Amino acid sequence: MQQSCAESLRNPRTDYLGCLVLPSPLRPMSRLMEVWGAMEALYSGGTTRQLGISHCHDPDVLAGLCRSARMRPAVVQNRFSATTGYDLGLREFCQRNGIVYQGFRTLTANAHVLGHAAVAGIASVRGVSAAQVFLRYLTQAGIMPLTGTTSAAHMREDLGIFDFELGDEERATIASALRA
Repeated sequence: MQQSCAESLRNPRTDYLGCLVLPSPLRPMSRLMEVWGAMEALYSGGTTRQLGISHCHDPDVLAGLCRSARMRPAVVQNRFSATTGYDLGLREFCQRNGIVYQGFRTLTANAHVLGHAAVAGIASVRGVSAAQVFLRYLTQAGIMPLTGTTSAAHMREDLGIFDFELGDEERATIASALRA
């Protein structure tokens, strides 16, 4: 863990990481806690400002980590998709426990939502893209979408989601599109 963290610090030439994320829960729980303990030591030493975990879809595993850890995860990063039931139970646990749920690959994993006629209709009325409508829906639902692009236009579009707010009816329409 220390070697991996040192490499991460070399790449952007910084003396701390904003968030150190464990790529996935380890089995058995004793192994997870061993690695998490090393992460906690890096946090205590000032190497990172937050700890997180990724690819953790089981609320019981996250609850076990929270119970056993000295420092609970600040974030959970998961692919936000229908194949995991959109992590509904896990997101509820995160919300109850002050953990930020971050969704990655939200656009590529949800092409059915982006192509849904009702979502396209909302986008057209608002003068934004379907992707912006979906990303705004997620932020209003308490999900932090993680996006990545090298396109300046896409970056501006991603930031533009905070220029509008979806109403209750629009959010209900998008929620229906997620279930479609």
